[in-house]
Amino acid sequence: MIDPEPLSKFFGFTREEVKMLCAKHDMPYEELEKWYDGYHIGTEPSMFNPSSVVKALAKRQCRNFWATTGAFDAVTRYIQMDYEGLQRDITSMLAGGRCRVETTSFGNDPAIVRDRDEVLTVLIHLGYLAYDADNRECYIPNMEVGEEMKNAVKANNWSHVVETLNDSEDLLNDLLAGEAEKVAAGIDAAHERNASILKYNDENALACVINLALYTARNKYRIVREMPTGRGFADMVFVPWHNVNLPAIVVELKWKQSAQTALDQIRERHYPESMKDYVGEVILCGVNYDKETKVHTCVIERI
Repeated sequence: MIDPEPLSKFFGFTREEVKMLCAKHDMPYEELEKWYDGYHIGTEPSMFNPSSVVKALAKRQCRNFWATTGAFDAVTRYIQMDYEGLQRDITSMLAGGRCRVETTSFGNDPAIVRDRDEVLTVLIHLGYLAYDADNRECYIPNMEVGEEMKNAVKANNWSHVVETLNDSEDLLNDLLAGEAEKVAAGIDAAHERNASILKYNDENALACVINLALYTARNKYRIVREMPTGRGFADMVFVPWHNVNLPAIVVELKWKQSAQTALDQIRERHYPESMKDYVGEVILCGVNYDKETKVHTCVIERI
């Protein structure tokens, strides 16, 4: 999982193989990509979980098949060991982030785990995390593993994270309905619950909290951070999956400025026009965090 050369392409199904299988079995490739892709193994930038792909094709539906594996108890035990901010790292990865990890100290014995890096390395070996060797970073690769990691967090009673995840569907509905004050209040709540484990000192931290607060949006949207637009980078873009009939969402973040300034930047830089593959309504959302008052504000516009 970490240094597989020259066997990279044999660790799972490649993108081309899954596209061929989807065509053969009349299944939507994008659904399988959302659920089972995301591993970066050696020189293979896109690797699918082969067991889950086979089960999805056989059952003709995509869902979490990791619940049938025997590793879940081990994972809940490992993430309970809050070595050096491990809880913060797991929460950050649930929010779509990445974490640096040093994999060389692990002795390949899962019964002997002594620090944060070794816990993360075991999770990489088990497939619960993917590993980017070029940047020495780990991350949650796809929706299937994200669901299983969420279950592990619930099993460990991380109430502050669980409450945020449980509220995420309501927050997405408020955003789609244009309820700016409710959205700001929801982000406030997510921040307050997780302030003790997430550093909160810039727009990247704000993006992390919003990603966590809108966790269930992954079921309906592909979430892109720092999307290039030709006139800058949109902070967060939510592009609906092809089988989802919802507006796209562009979110611009500001720190110690104003939500209106964020919204004006979206318009001035024509961010929505860069979404060439999407035709339909777009929701523009500006979010600001005032460090003095410790309050989020939000402005929403539909075009």
